Formats: sequence, C-alpha cells, structure tokens
Amino acid sequence: MIEGIHPMLRTLVRTLALVLATVGLLLPIGSVSTASAAPDNFTPKTGATFNSPLGGSSERREIFRKVMRSINSSPKGSNINIFTWNFLTSEGKDALLRAQKRGVRVRLLMDDLNVKSVDNPPFRALRAGLQRGNKKVPAKRQSFARVCDKTCRGGGGAAHSKFYMFSRSGKARNVVIQGSANFTLASTNNQWNDIYTHVGNQKVYDWAGRIFQQAVRDKRAKKPYADRNFGNFRLMMFPNTGKNVPDPVMQTLNRVKCKGATNTASNRTRIRIFPDVMRNPRGNALARKVKSLWNNGCDIRIGYTVMGIDTGKILRSGGGRGPVPMRHMVQDTNGDGQFDNYFHMKSMSIVGNYGGDRSGYALLNGSANWSGLAKVSDENLGLYRSKATTQRYQEHMNYWYDRFSGRARLVFGAGRDAVYEDGTQVSPGGAVDPFARVATD
Repeated sequence: MIEGIHPMLRTLVRTLALVLATVGLLLPIGSVSTASAAPDNFTPKTGATFNSPLGGSSERREIFRKVMRSINSSPKGSNINIFTWNFLTSEGKDALLRAQKRGVRVRLLMDDLNVKSVDNPPFRALRAGLQRGNKKVPAKRQSFARVCDKTCRGGGGAAHSKFYMFSRSGKARNVVIQGSANFTLASTNNQWNDIYTHVGNQKVYDWAGRIFQQAVRDKRAKKPYADRNFGNFRLMMFPNTGKNVPDPVMQTLNRVKCKGATNTASNRTRIRIFPDVMRNPRGNALARKVKSLWNNGCDIRIGYTVMGIDTGKILRSGGGRGPVPMRHMVQDTNGDGQFDNYFHMKSMSIVGNYGGDRSGYALLNGSANWSGLAKVSDENLGLYRSKATTQRYQEHMNYWYDRFSGRARLVFGAGRDAVYEDGTQVSPGGAVDPFARVATD
C-alpha cells in the first residue's frame, strides 16, 4: 500500500511502475542484461606470449587464458574468427557458445582429420550448438564450426593454421593473434607454444580477414601464398605454392652474414632455431643452409622435437666447425618410453648482421614446421624486426635450451623406427612408439 497519496495519484504511480518494470527500466543503476553482457572485461595487448607445460596453472595456461579472456570480453555485435588445426576443449566450446548467445558472430575452421579420425566431442557439440543458436539470426550474422578437407586454401596438405581474430575485445579493436598454439588443452598441458598479438591495426585485421574468408570457401585460392609487409613486420600465409614463390624461411636465412655484428659480444651473428619439425627435402635444404652458416662462424643453437634422419646427418656432419649444437626438446615424464611434453614452437630469432644491418634483429614465428608438408598446408607466419620482441624470444629460447640436459641423446626420425644419432633404435625392436603422443608434422 502506498500511504499518504491521493487515490487517483496512487493509481497513476502504480501504472507507471508497471510500465517501467515491463521495459526493464527498474534494473539497478549500472546493471546490464546478463544475456548480452560480456562476462569478462579483459583487453588484450600487443606482444609475445609464451606458455610452459611445467610449473603451475598460470605458466601452463598463459596462452589459453589470453584466448579465453579475449572470447569472454567480446561484446554483443562483435565477431570472432578462429582458424585452428585442432579444436579440443570443453572450456573453449562453452565460451564460444555463450558468446554466440550474447550476440557475437562466431566462426571456427579446423582440419577434418581431427573429427574424422578421432572422437572429438567438444567440436561436435560446438558445431551443433552454433547451428541451433543460428535460429532467428540474420544470415550475415550466423555462426559456424566447420572443417576443411586437407588445406582450406590449397590443393593438399593440412589445415594447419593457428590464428584468432576479434573485432572487439574489452577496449581493444581489430585483434589478431597468430602463433603455434592450437585451441586445445594439449597445447596447454603438454606443449611449449608462443603467440604474437596485434591490436588496433586495421590493415592487419582486414588482411587476415580476407585470408580467413578465402579459407571458409574450402577451395584452392588463386594465389595460395599471401605475403604482406606492414612496415617493421611482415605477415605470410601458406600454402607456399605457386610460380616463383620464395620460401620465407630460406629468404630469412639468406639475409644473414655471420661476422661483423655490432650488437653481440662476439661480433658473430647469433641464431636460435626451434623449428619443432625439420625433415623431408625442404628440411634438408634448410639444414644445409644452417650448416653453412655455422661453418661461416654464426653462433647457432637448435632445439627440436622431430628431426629427419637425413636432416640430422646434415646438421651433425663433420668438416668445417663440426656438428651444429642441438638439443632434443622433449620429456618422457613417466618413463614409459613415450614423450609426454615437447616444444611445439616454430620460431627463429636472429641477432647480429642481418639484412645489411650489422646491429639487426629478426624474429620468425608462426604455425609452420620446417618440413615439406608445411609448404603445401595452411600456415601463418610472422617476421618481426623489433629489437625487444627478438630479444624476448631469444632469451626464452636460450633459457629452455640450457635447461634440457646436454647429455640427453639426440633422436632422429619418428615413430617406432626412430634412432639415436649413432643409429641405435630408440625402442629396441620397435616395441614402443616414442612419438605416439607427439604431433609429428
């Protein structure tokens, strides 16, 4: 009962209150409808991010958390595009379905191998959930989770890219994240990965968006290899096929001179290479170049997961300055003969005489292994000329290289036929596949 008010006025107040409640204007000041509000208020920042499967949750989930918080901070009316070789996370599935529910357009591409050859409940649930959520949504705003038959933009290989796009996330606009990390828990719990985040660059966002839109069609693009210079960095998208198309990794190595550096104590150019996979004729060609740079005086360290037998022989051959220093960056944590943790980064950092600059810096990262399969697959690469970025990567690579025992035996090949450097089989008689838990290309 409303005391002390004239009966006619009391009726008017009650009517007005009913109207206000109907249109939702009686919500507390500052409140937002839970159906459309982003559950987080995270703003991604430009720069590199690394994770480690060792240590606590914070170290393991560094990359995963950045992607998840970017999703959870995407507001109604924004767009999320994700291209990942594998999508296998219930947390990610739930976050993307919530995003669609609050009015975000969600589009995700994945390699069909990861739903056809293995059970993948999170992807299947995401695909079905997004289809259900499209009801009463305009065609231009509809969401999807799709797979590509081999490459999305080429004629073979794999849909191996790993990049994430957010039109808005928190206070940031035009966010593009690219690197080595798939949207899976394996990338968090069993792999060392890296990503580089671009924020607020409309040209980068639009360029990556055109590549994504081509991939959505799952047809061979007229020019599968895309290469764009953005000033102090360059972005590339594979397949690395077509007439007179250069290999950007070889291009980068060809710009190195080993002596005369003014930004290293030894005056030698310092190169750190973590290719994950290095094999096949392409890997052999790159190995021969690396070996020649080593013989010419460059300071080189290689940390790898899978190295072809022939590729390993090239790098470890005698002559010149002898074998190139290398570490096998894997761990068998429970002693069952299978590698559990491994480096999944595909990066190279160069400090020294590069591109005509005696105090040069260059960082190459992305999703592409140094292998023949990568050349014909969907891949993303970045070449950054930033001193700070290159130094950060090189420090990260040196840190982990030093923490893997120099006494551990090098392993060449993959599968049950993998061998040590001296030719001895890793698993006698091939009883165990040491790479059973490792993505070998």
